[in-house]
Amino acid sequence: MPVKTILLEGVLQPAQEKTYVHLPFQMEAGATRLEVEYHYSDQIGSDPQLVGGNTLDLGVFDERGIEFLSAGFRGWSGSERATFFISENDAAPGYLAGPLNPGTWHVLLGLYKISPQGCQYQVTIHMTRADRQERPLSSTYPAIPHGSGRGELPSSPPPGRFSPWLCGELHCHTWHSDGELSASDLVKLSVERGLDFLAVADHNTIASQREMELFHDPGLILIRGVESTSFKGHFNIWGIPDWVDFRITQPEQMQAALDFARQRGAIVSCNHPKYYGPDWDFRQVTNFDCLEVWNGPWFLFNQQALDYWLSLLEGGRRIPAVAGSDFHRLSEIDQVIARAPGVPVTWVHVPGKPDAASILQAIAAGHVSLSDDPGGPFLDLRAGKEREAMLGDLLASPLGEKLPIRVRCLRGMGGSLRILDQQGIRLERKITQNDETVLAEIPAAGSLYFWAELRFAEEQLRAMTNPIYLSQQ
Repeated sequence: MPVKTILLEGVLQPAQEKTYVHLPFQMEAGATRLEVEYHYSDQIGSDPQLVGGNTLDLGVFDERGIEFLSAGFRGWSGSERATFFISENDAAPGYLAGPLNPGTWHVLLGLYKISPQGCQYQVTIHMTRADRQERPLSSTYPAIPHGSGRGELPSSPPPGRFSPWLCGELHCHTWHSDGELSASDLVKLSVERGLDFLAVADHNTIASQREMELFHDPGLILIRGVESTSFKGHFNIWGIPDWVDFRITQPEQMQAALDFARQRGAIVSCNHPKYYGPDWDFRQVTNFDCLEVWNGPWFLFNQQALDYWLSLLEGGRRIPAVAGSDFHRLSEIDQVIARAPGVPVTWVHVPGKPDAASILQAIAAGHVSLSDDPGGPFLDLRAGKEREAMLGDLLASPLGEKLPIRVRCLRGMGGSLRILDQQGIRLERKITQNDETVLAEIPAAGSLYFWAELRFAEEQLRAMTNPIYLSQQ
């Protein structure tokens, strides 16, 4: 039974590009289903290389308001879908089911691309009352069940084939944003790929977390995640059920959003700071916990992200490096530029009970090594004489002495192993076996850290470690 239909129209100007427009409307009392549809002129895809037309993102906020960081978020689909619906018990992918309380709601338009000719838009809002008997509307919004804030999604013990090292995926997408697969199908694919843990990080929505709440035996450890996708840079948020605002236009807002997530117990990353990443525009904002230096196949401008990470290390930051595939759809697996869950993969050292919380703790500590595939090369870096430190640790610099360094390289035959500090390559060795340990003693005077990488022909990176840091005191 129809309750009300509203038509909102307007024209957007080029000067508004990379900003947000909130279109208010009144939710009618008694409405049990909201449907929104939008159209706009000169539509082009979201690929940053496509220019000359318009790309508008779509979302909605409920009667709780649109204030930054505390808005009544109810869903987001970017430019992936032209329609969505919300009812008390169901919602379109990317949106959160729940009561449609009367009051002022807002349709969100994210103005990603606006052509020189401007953009004409039309938003149609349908509010209906179901003919069948609905359950009474509750006064509270459905919450994702959680306990301490971390690691409460259903977990299964990892295969343990390389314990205490676990390999996993920290950055991929489902149909709740712009991916192809359901969360269930993505979990199954990740198990087939041999991963021990998985964090789904859909753009600007926590709807996939709700789908994963239904899993009873997923076959790997699930970690809560969302990718906050602003026009100024992307960041992943792991370990909490909270939605974190992405409507960022100023560096102060970026810093506030990162602090908001971290204060709630999240681990936060800076994602793919590289050409077409998109880049991290506010380089002065560095209050993240780790940095995604490797996103998808190595040759996709990842050296730029690695160089940014190294610049932070040289400036005195101790910031863990992580990796993520940014996987979206099955067709990507067979392409020349292949993406699949675990391409690249993040290895974490978890000597105790393996669960989401311990994995995130290992990431925060920098006990992380990266590889191009779960079956690809693997590096484990250790250093020290009286006390051997592992990657991510802080070690007292041996005054006037050489530092003993040990690197174990698995499945790396034919590659060139390098040990580096902030000055560059300090040792390079050709790997001739599939399980080889390289021992070296390197003068450590002036070195802030040491880390290792494995490269093949044409400087193709296949594996790398996080650094062991040296105290200069």
